[in-house]
Amino acid sequence: MREYHLDPNTWYNERELEFTPKHFTVSKTPITIESKLWVLNNLRGRFSITTTQQDDDLQEFFTQLVIVNSSNGHPAFEDPREAVMYELTWS
Repeated sequence: MREYHLDPNTWYNERELEFTPKHFTVSKTPITIESKLWVLNNLRGRFSITTTQQDDDLQEFFTQLVIVNSSNGHPAFEDPREAVMYELTWS
C-alpha cells in the first residue's frame, strides 16, 4: 500500500491568485497546462497568471479575465527564487 504525503500549504492556502500584486516577479516564459501542473506540484509559494505588459490596473483586470485559462499568459511568483526555478525548467 502506498503512503501519501499531504502538504497543508496546498490544501489550506490559496496559492493561485486572481490578480498580480506589484511585488510579484513576472516570468518571461509563457505558461502551459503542463508547466502550470509543474508549478502546482513542485513549488510552494503563491503565484498568478498575468501578461508581461502591466500598463494600468483596469487593463490588467480585463486581461486577467481573458487569459486565466489561456496559454499566452505568464506566471508571476511571490518568491523570486521560484520564478528562477520556473525559468530554468521551462525556458
